[in-house]
Amino acid sequence: MGALFFTGFPGFIGKRLIKALVKEFDYERVYLLVEPRMLERARREIENFDSRFEIIPGDITQENLGIKKDIKSDITHLFHLAAIYDLTVPFDPAYRVNVEGTKNVVEFAKKLSGLEKFVYFSTAYVSGTRRGTVYEDELDKKQSFKNHYEHTKFLAELIVQKNKDQIPTVVVRPGIVIGDSQTGETDKFDGPYYVMIFFKKVPRFIPLPYLGKGEAEVNLVPVDFIIKATVALTGLEKSVGKTYHLTDPSPFTARELYRLFSIKIRGKEPVGEIPLPIVQAFLKIKPLARAFGVPYEATPYFIHKVHYDSTNTQQDLGPLGITVPPLTSYVDNIVKFFLENYKNPALRTF
Repeated sequence: MGALFFTGFPGFIGKRLIKALVKEFDYERVYLLVEPRMLERARREIENFDSRFEIIPGDITQENLGIKKDIKSDITHLFHLAAIYDLTVPFDPAYRVNVEGTKNVVEFAKKLSGLEKFVYFSTAYVSGTRRGTVYEDELDKKQSFKNHYEHTKFLAELIVQKNKDQIPTVVVRPGIVIGDSQTGETDKFDGPYYVMIFFKKVPRFIPLPYLGKGEAEVNLVPVDFIIKATVALTGLEKSVGKTYHLTDPSPFTARELYRLFSIKIRGKEPVGEIPLPIVQAFLKIKPLARAFGVPYEATPYFIHKVHYDSTNTQQDLGPLGITVPPLTSYVDNIVKFFLENYKNPALRTF
């Protein structure tokens, strides 16, 4: 095969995906675009890699991605993962990286004469405030958004979708990515981990209620499923031009998830119920939110009723035996890793 060009290394998904891709496909060269502040970490990560790997200093927010050398001629596969993944991010930096950065990557891709596949990492949550069932071939339904992360990822995917007639594109939209189903390993405690942190911060003898009705689905997917699915889609010719929800077709509701983590971490079920608006009012006070380890921006996901149809994913990956494992089959590994590492400040995001 030709060369692989990759943004988003050495991020948690990025470094795992790279290893899986080079194990599956015989790339002649692997170019890793790395922003200046991550160069040392990236160099440490590839110390045990072979000579095919080359770190390319650059920046997706710059023209030509800030690349000083010509590497376009042999690139056959381009993966764009670099983005700001943060529910609390302000609009300006999110727009600069997620939207302008993606636009620059798309322009770069257009210049690759030998490009066979452009794999773009979006998110299922480009659906914003939409409710009901969201399908993989849908994007712009004039929705609003719960935060700037969702909004800018939506704007970025618009750019990708509008250019896929010129670029052989595969769009993947993961749900909420959590740790490895086998080891529990993750590189940050956000999303559902906020609930786990909350359970550790409140003394066990204090009874905790459910937070509202918790009827919304919380779509969790382990990182190893994301890796397996993406590698498989890379090798499928029929994936070009399609969008895939890498989501759980049978997710837990927020209440079910809250109960499960309470039992696993506190050893008992929640008692009673407190209206979510009261909780949100408290969490709008930043010192209180930090004291409990839960940002206000995470709370809308407890009440937002949306279901992600994953027909493309199930039809194309099901026959290959690649499916989302049920949460109950690996939750103990997730909780074990959390309990062993929750005091590690490097993993905390809030």
